[in-house]
Amino acid sequence: MDASFYRCKQILVIDDCAPVRTSIKSMVQQIGFESIHLARDANEAIAKCHEIPFDFILCDFNLGDGKDGYQVFETLKAQQLLAPLGCFIMVSAENQRQIVHGMIELQPDDYLLKPFTYQQLEERIDRAVKNRIALRKIYVSLFEHDFVNAIKECDSVVQAKPDFALAALRIKGELLLNQRQFAKAEKFYQQIQQQYKPLTWARLGYALACFYQERWDDTELQLADLTQFDETKVESLDWLSRLYVKYRRFQIAHDTLYEAVLLSPKNITRQKTLANLASIVGDKPAAARINAKIVSAARHSIHDIADNYLNQARALVDAAYCGNVLERAVTINNAAKIVDQLAKRFDISKLKGEITILRSRFMAAKGELAEAKQLISDIPLSYQQQLSIDSCMDAAKAYFELGDLFASQSYIDKLQHILDRDDFLTETQRIMLEMEQARHEELKAKLKIINAEANEAYQRENYNEAFDRFAETFDYMPTSPSIALNLMQSMVKGAKVTPFTQRYVRMAVKLLARSELDDEIMQRFKRYLNQIKEMHPEVIPRRRPKEREAL
Repeated sequence: MDASFYRCKQILVIDDCAPVRTSIKSMVQQIGFESIHLARDANEAIAKCHEIPFDFILCDFNLGDGKDGYQVFETLKAQQLLAPLGCFIMVSAENQRQIVHGMIELQPDDYLLKPFTYQQLEERIDRAVKNRIALRKIYVSLFEHDFVNAIKECDSVVQAKPDFALAALRIKGELLLNQRQFAKAEKFYQQIQQQYKPLTWARLGYALACFYQERWDDTELQLADLTQFDETKVESLDWLSRLYVKYRRFQIAHDTLYEAVLLSPKNITRQKTLANLASIVGDKPAAARINAKIVSAARHSIHDIADNYLNQARALVDAAYCGNVLERAVTINNAAKIVDQLAKRFDISKLKGEITILRSRFMAAKGELAEAKQLISDIPLSYQQQLSIDSCMDAAKAYFELGDLFASQSYIDKLQHILDRDDFLTETQRIMLEMEQARHEELKAKLKIINAEANEAYQRENYNEAFDRFAETFDYMPTSPSIALNLMQSMVKGAKVTPFTQRYVRMAVKLLARSELDDEIMQRFKRYLNQIKEMHPEVIPRRRPKEREAL
């Protein structure tokens, strides 16, 4: 490009080393830039990007403390701070495979190794800008999320600009997959492979089109072969792992994804998926270790959220059950320390429910069941409306560990509705949900037998035995209004008043008084309550005015 082209363009140079910034500034001045901005770290760079839509960004990978170049690029993409025609070029003094594979995944406009000359820098910038100009209408449509028009613009580029045809074809194939036009994508990738020399990205696209059409044998052969090439290695391992999950071959799926994580460890979503797979194959300690790595890897990224720390603590609770009593106590104490430190970095006023549930799990793991039940008892079931997937899963586990199958099932039902995304992470979460549901079904079968015995005793008018059986069921489902009503009804019918029956009736009354009941159940509750008060006034103690209002 002519130097005059760059005169009015805005360029940002990000590097933590002052002499290097000065050197690169001199180079871009030679190229023709006049509006040159410098940033010494990620925070300064991102702040400048909020103010100016830069045409070019040159960013060093290693920026010292804080975000690195990968995380800067990830942040700018997530916050849509990159102009549709802006060029982002990563610069690094290192050529480690992990960095290279990470860059392949994020797809900057180019990747330049230090040291480089003015001529090399100019060549890379020229190449990047020519590509952006040739595909400008495609990039603008993508920026505006107008994918239908983006596909049309890809076709226009193929016809009018043959030098950039492959770049446009690659974008079109990805858009067809994104729009779930799988049969059309399959045919499209076949045509590319017939028209051009073998292209790894086209072969990968074809494999994914087959995957989504559940032609998994074809997919497996293609993906296995594509793991040999740097350009497609990590993504092929990802999809190969997901394919093994479809086959329910969880251990090989875990091992395959682990290889992808080693190659590109900065992808936090992949790490979370690996942690789930470790849990699925029963390696709870490994899941805890992976969650610890996620906390560290996400520290300065857009993924640095409280849920990472909560998940680390949750994974430690799961792992605690794998050790002996002493090991369990140490593991639980480590988990508790993580929760205690949350307040230093996050607003824990928004995490009260999640933290309460975790602390109850700590107590349950140490055998302090009564204290755990007391702690968790004040959390309303309506709390589940605001939960993330991970928090909802943790609540389901917590209530199950405390024997409250009814409340646990309510969180599982919630998960059934919110696990609606079509990605690998969600797929592993669905499998974990299936495993949790299987534990429920096993317990439900046991409770069904107990409940049948209770109903049979009730029909025989053996109300004491019926009460005992209903009480046993209530231990597993202490938030079930129907079982609470059965307990009250059994006492109304003739179950003896003992310290045992008094305790359960009082728990039933307390539950029903704070539950949202439909009209029919509310009427039954009030009727049984009045009858018990008349027949056995000692069972329901006198209460303060406010407490009576609740009843």
